Amino acid sequence: MSVLSSFIATPAAIVRSMLTNRTILRQLVRKDIYSRYRKSALGMVWALLTPLLTFAVYAYVFSAVLQIRFPSRVADVEHNYGIVLFSGLMLHFFVTEVLTRSPTLILENVNFVKKVVFPLETLSVVATGSAFVTLLFNFAVLLLALLFFEARIPLTTLLVPLVWLPYVAIVLGISWFLSSIGVYLRDVGHLVGIISTIMLFGSPILFPIETLPESLQTLVWLNPLSVPVDATRDLVLWGTLPSLRALAIYSGVAVAVVWLGAFWFQCTKRGFADVL
Repeated sequence: MSVLSSFIATPAAIVRSMLTNRTILRQLVRKDIYSRYRKSALGMVWALLTPLLTFAVYAYVFSAVLQIRFPSRVADVEHNYGIVLFSGLMLHFFVTEVLTRSPTLILENVNFVKKVVFPLETLSVVATGSAFVTLLFNFAVLLLALLFFEARIPLTTLLVPLVWLPYVAIVLGISWFLSSIGVYLRDVGHLVGIISTIMLFGSPILFPIETLPESLQTLVWLNPLSVPVDATRDLVLWGTLPSLRALAIYSGVAVAVVWLGAFWFQCTKRGFADVL
């Protein structure tokens, strides 16, 4: 099969693999989540308690102590800065967890490479799926905070999946790249923390993007976090529709990233056994 035909066939091959191994995927995601809390006294309660305590700290420090305010995009609507901050941080937590794990996904599962016929591409799907469950718990805390402080949740919140779908696709595509590169270049794991920090401070999580000079705004929009953070806040906090043009461009980029990531992984995984 030529490179071009292989590239074109990649999405169908990945979807077919996910459908064929859907039972294994569910089991691995469930196992991955439960393993985090297996030996703790409260068990899965920590999945909700951790983001709840995290939000409480942010809300108290930034709103009560520092008294920071985040400019509202809608008249007569102003949110606790802790809520605004957490609405962006939860998306950063998600990508950080996936990026941190990705470079060692293959290295930590050598048996799957050498001794078992196993669809290695599912390892990134499991890591992404597990992190996404954590994101859902964080989102639940955000909604509880909105009910507690504002006693209302905008109906536009129902559109959040349309924003998160391309975001998850981009993160999955990047995970396939990193998990593959991590086999051949072990140093990539050391760069992830730096990249994660750059993504945090180079996004509108901590500040409104409108406060930056136009030249820097363009640079910030290139951050994979910027569009989903901004759109999520529009839908959940301000109750308005995000920029459809920005979402359309972002979705197109997501398709390209997840496609290229899958293709790269499929091409490079043939050499994993030789390196490991």
